[in-house]
Amino acid sequence: MITQPIVFLGAGNMARALVASLRQQGIPGGQIQVHAPHAARRDALQAEFGIRSCPATPAALPPGAIVLYAAKPAQAGDILRAWRTALADAGGLLISVAAGIRLQTLRDLVGSGPDIVRAMPNTPVQVGAGATTLCAPPDLGPERRQQAEAILGATGLVLWLGNEDTMDAATALAGSGPAYVLLLLEALEDAAVCAGLAREPARQLALQTILGTARMAAASSLSPGTLRHQVTSPGGTTAAALAVWEEGLRPLAHRAIQAAIRRSQELAGAAAGELLP
Repeated sequence: MITQPIVFLGAGNMARALVASLRQQGIPGGQIQVHAPHAARRDALQAEFGIRSCPATPAALPPGAIVLYAAKPAQAGDILRAWRTALADAGGLLISVAAGIRLQTLRDLVGSGPDIVRAMPNTPVQVGAGATTLCAPPDLGPERRQQAEAILGATGLVLWLGNEDTMDAATALAGSGPAYVLLLLEALEDAAVCAGLAREPARQLALQTILGTARMAAASSLSPGTLRHQVTSPGGTTAAALAVWEEGLRPLAHRAIQAAIRRSQELAGAAAGELLP
């Protein structure tokens, strides 16, 4: 279990999800503090989870503190520069969950004081079913890696990427992926309603089908393609539907992922230009 003090910079939805997971792990509320300008948000976290609510103003950090930057990416320059001295004095670990901010940009903002890890969680971390990718400088030690995994591991799957350049692809897949699944859910529901099914049963059936299929695939050692063939009878209704899906689904998925990657790279470049003097 983590014994170091845990400090959040930011009190938004991602911070709340991570605080909730830490408390579920048994981390005492007094070990966690949240610094944010919105008193109502951080006070709500204090009331719900028993953590410490602190102003956004930079203050001395406990030695070896694990600090999570969970505010907006556009605010990272101002916030991290303001906390630079405190981070250096603490000599702990900084984990950034801000999209598009690369390791080198983080290093330029905070200096050589803390170790750094870049993380990209997705929104299902709110229900303990997230997918988070992590990357770090090559010289990050195993203890720091274990600390980062312990912080984010309770929220779902955690994967380390050896090459930061692949973070854009991971973001396009897992970071943006919940929106793709929700669009599919919405489309299937609407199609069933157009075919005569009432809205509520259409939604329940579409949701349970996606949920159940994902669980089945996760529990199986077989590939999705093999499982798909197992439930597709030649000449049956599923085969008829798949023939339509295959007309455009694969190239559409490729184009969508590539579009998200390009936008991620554009935002990263813009972030670096805006955050650094």
